[in-house]
Amino acid sequence: MNKKIISAMMALALTMSIGYTSVYADTASDKAKIKQVQTQRSSLETKVEMMDSQIEKIMSKIDSNEKNINNTQNNIKQSKINIAKAQDDIKAEQVLYDKRMRVMYMNGTSSYVDILLDSKGLDNFISRLEDVKTIINFDQKIIDDLQTKKEAISLKKVALDKENTKLLSLRVDNKNTLSGLTKQKAAQDVLVAQLNTQEAKYTAQLAADQAAAAKQVAIARQAVTDAKNATEARQAAAENQAASANQYALNQSSGQTPSISPSRGGSGASANALISYASQFLGIPYVWGGTSPSGFDCSGFTQYVFAHFGVDIPRVSEDQQNVGTLVSRENLQPGDLVFFGSPAHHVGIYVGNGNMINAPHTGAVLRIQSLNSDFTYGRRVR
Repeated sequence: MNKKIISAMMALALTMSIGYTSVYADTASDKAKIKQVQTQRSSLETKVEMMDSQIEKIMSKIDSNEKNINNTQNNIKQSKINIAKAQDDIKAEQVLYDKRMRVMYMNGTSSYVDILLDSKGLDNFISRLEDVKTIINFDQKIIDDLQTKKEAISLKKVALDKENTKLLSLRVDNKNTLSGLTKQKAAQDVLVAQLNTQEAKYTAQLAADQAAAAKQVAIARQAVTDAKNATEARQAAAENQAASANQYALNQSSGQTPSISPSRGGSGASANALISYASQFLGIPYVWGGTSPSGFDCSGFTQYVFAHFGVDIPRVSEDQQNVGTLVSRENLQPGDLVFFGSPAHHVGIYVGNGNMINAPHTGAVLRIQSLNSDFTYGRRVR
């Protein structure tokens, strides 16, 4: 290679080093911005996941409280009916008593005393006295029993009214809590959306910068290659003219090409089947309390997938983290459950290479993503 060619190549190299300093600096800046946005978004998404978990719990409490309110109010209605019936029974007994008194009056007897005074002889007096006592005791017992029953029902109604007041107050508290959490999560969702927009902007800028850098590098390399090829072509032509036919043939002899054996995957069939089945639901939206392909929450998705293979796990993430065998991060295998927080506020299924398939949070769809910094541990339940 002559001095002119060497000088040209050095000039091109110098041009490349000067021309690309700003491009590479911009690319590095873009990557730093993307990394910062991703870190902030990961932190926000963890908060959103925790709020989703809290919202699911408060919704469950609201549902249970509404059932208790309904039962209590039904009992109060029944108590009112029972009180009214007891009052009617007391009135009916009073009517019977009044009728007896009226009959006695019509027969010329105005009171139980008159009945006794009208007796004929001691034996008749004693007999009448016993009859009067029996009637009085009978009437008094019926009225006392009815009054006791009415008072017991009234006391029960008072207790039910107090319980109903407490349940109605709890309803207000639960709804206020739900409203507050929903507002907080809405604000977090806005921030996540803003970070997604920023990431898309920086990613587009990075792609543009990388494309520009690649184009300039390609142009410079092509220039160097063209200059080198021109020199080598002239040298080859001179050598060909001077070389003998036998030497040329020797130079054209070729070597053997090594063979390459394809590699095979190493994950177990059950893990492959589980992940393959779970991947069918990619793109399905996150839904609070969702347990079917029409919409999943995080623990509803994992429970649904494992149930397909005959493995029964609890409904919520903080209960799922207590089943199976504990697995550390370095020992995770595809198909393991991965948990976040203690108690867990989120769960996914490990797919390998530091990634999981999961239903992340409201506003997102079921997807594959990396384990975030809130990762706690795994559980092997297969």
